[in-house]
Amino acid sequence: MKIDVTELMNHRSNAIRFDYTFDPRHTDVECVELPSDVNIPDDGIRITGEAVDTLGCMMWKAHVSVSYRTACARCLDEIDAVLEFDMERMILTERLFGDDHLSDEDEWDGETEDVLYVNEARIIPDGDVIEEISLELPAFVLCSEDCPGLCPRCGKPLRDGDCGCKEEKQINPKFAILQKLLENQE
Repeated sequence: MKIDVTELMNHRSNAIRFDYTFDPRHTDVECVELPSDVNIPDDGIRITGEAVDTLGCMMWKAHVSVSYRTACARCLDEIDAVLEFDMERMILTERLFGDDHLSDEDEWDGETEDVLYVNEARIIPDGDVIEEISLELPAFVLCSEDCPGLCPRCGKPLRDGDCGCKEEKQINPKFAILQKLLENQE
């Protein structure tokens, strides 16, 4: 989403409020890819906040809410989850940064982090939001804290009850000869 910051740059307003949703698969900027096991529905990312000008320093402050679907790390059932976090970025206009961050075609080369650059009086925070989502996502999600997982032999969910598999101790093949000795003693 392109957010027009003309009012801030011309000092006609001290704040611009925004509230929008977007689909990470249809964004205007190149950005990091989200993990393949995370599925965000259309308009699954909601961003609310404001761009403010405080004594000549422009800041973008937002609250991000992401609804997504993923698999339980133990039983592989599909679960719906919500991720919420706040983020801030400094807004810099072209006249505030030097040519050291420009490529040969006078485009920003992406070197500085935590900064949104104004391009034609607009900022596009979507790439930064998706990057922050990828950093904020938990390493694994469980359907419940006491999820028993899957049977290591047949793969059926253990919460469904007895799968019929015997709980035999697995013996390392290197020690199989010792098992034969124990069987001979009995």
